[in-house]
Amino acid sequence: MMKKFDCVKSFTAALVAALVLIVAGAFVLGFVGFNKDVKYTDHYEVKITAEESFGDNNKTMKDTAEAVFKEDGLRYVYREEIDSGRTVLYLFRNDVPEESIADLQGRLDTAFANSTVDVTAEKYAAAGYGTLTEMWWALLAAGILLVAGFLYAAIRYKWAAAFAFLITSAIGAALTVALTALTRAVVTPAFLSVTAGAFVLTMAFALYFANVVAEDKKNVASDGLPVKELVSGAFREVFFKTLVPVLGALVLVAAMAALAPVGIKFAAIQILIGVVCAACSALFLFGGLRALLAKK
Repeated sequence: MMKKFDCVKSFTAALVAALVLIVAGAFVLGFVGFNKDVKYTDHYEVKITAEESFGDNNKTMKDTAEAVFKEDGLRYVYREEIDSGRTVLYLFRNDVPEESIADLQGRLDTAFANSTVDVTAEKYAAAGYGTLTEMWWALLAAGILLVAGFLYAAIRYKWAAAFAFLITSAIGAALTVALTALTRAVVTPAFLSVTAGAFVLTMAFALYFANVVAEDKKNVASDGLPVKELVSGAFREVFFKTLVPVLGALVLVAAMAALAPVGIKFAAIQILIGVVCAACSALFLFGGLRALLAKK
């Protein structure tokens, strides 16, 4: 199948798809914003703590609490278990009435007649994701890295490859942000690092692609071949050599998303989106741009 695929001929479709996703993501961000982790917005926490963690205590606490929440029409955003299940934390976007807390405490007192289970409830103000200064430092670091990569590509692989690298890297980062907004993946403070990681990964893939094209061009068998054919041939090599590490990373991150605690789960989903966007941007856009911008 890969022998029939031509990244140069498919470039226009890939670019249009990427731009559509970026524009759609921009609209979602403009009108709705990111789906922020409730911990970093105004929220309400209900914490249930058992005196001891043995037997079916954890299950009893959860079943009792969720029965009360359901009866009172209260919907929690997510549940988190702490201290080996001895503490169960529920996070809500809206206030939980005192009557519901009192009802829950009463039912738990009855269920745990021979031990103590405490219910506490507290409202928290938005903590925020960081300062504007941190954002500017991140943008400055990304800009320096992009310029350095651009100059390296220009010196080693010529200007066509350098500009293809520049555009591909920017699209990779933009796609990560857009797809995160469109899929409504939960955004945590780690998102800035994830976006930076996707940006760096896109640059690494693009430079590797550029290097394969340059090496193939030196081959005697490739002498006189048009850039389009060189790029198409290089694509197959890049695809298969990056397939295993990318799939390995995706499997690892998917396992984290499925098995890890809630906070790590959210970060894993963000990383999953970043890896996919970085790989797709470099594989399906760099080659077409390289061929389009080449003089020969």
